[in-house]
Amino acid sequence: MRPLVYTCVLGGYDRVFPPIRPEPGLDHVIFTDNASLKVPGWRSEVVDMSRFTSVRKANRYYKMLAHRVLPEYDSSLYVDGNVRLLGKSSELFQRLHKGDTAMVLFRHGRRASVTEEIAKCLELGKIADPAMVQAEVAAHRAEGFPDDRGLVEATILLKNHRHPALDPAMALWWEQFERFGSRDQFSLPYVLWKTALPVQYFDFGFREPNSWFGVYPHRGAANVRPAYADLSARAYGSRLHWLALKVWQAVRALRRAVRRGLRT
Repeated sequence: MRPLVYTCVLGGYDRVFPPIRPEPGLDHVIFTDNASLKVPGWRSEVVDMSRFTSVRKANRYYKMLAHRVLPEYDSSLYVDGNVRLLGKSSELFQRLHKGDTAMVLFRHGRRASVTEEIAKCLELGKIADPAMVQAEVAAHRAEGFPDDRGLVEATILLKNHRHPALDPAMALWWEQFERFGSRDQFSLPYVLWKTALPVQYFDFGFREPNSWFGVYPHRGAANVRPAYADLSARAYGSRLHWLALKVWQAVRALRRAVRRGLRT
């Protein structure tokens, strides 16, 4: 199988870093709106943003339907733009050969249902249109969706492009996003249930120490300093940057403690 590793970074929200262990025989692609973007180990594919009404919509299109854009690849590993590749990604593609597997996914490490995820996102102020989310939940329930199938964290997706059930499932996922515009983690469990897509799950958590993935803050997120996000990414490949990150975190923790002390 000809595999692809890809990500999608638009609007400068994230900064992609070179893989820690480059694999010359494995293609790495960044879908981007920055024509001058060059990252060692990655090939940039410039997105025609005139096709989309928002950066978010463009991002989800390539996340869900890259197998249509680059049909020459037999399989793909999608990672969010704030995930650094640490080990040999090629090793992960072997998991697609286990039985009738269309996708390999990560279970959510903290929540087990869409209901829980929505409640948490509401608490954190991550839902711009609660009424639309309610409409999505109501539509899924009307079809009989049982919200007891677990929750997927869609930061990393391993796909078998040649599985006949993959494209219809990803098309439905995209249709749900276009219809409701909500977070893709709300609709993915419904899609898996509706299509009966044969999936497997990774036996490790990508947010815990592991051999393949390192997660760092989104560079464009609120309350995140770009320099801190960059340092966090570099710390995976450099002892010096790791020490600098620990110093930064210690100083920040000390400042928080001092502020709490002044308020009491």
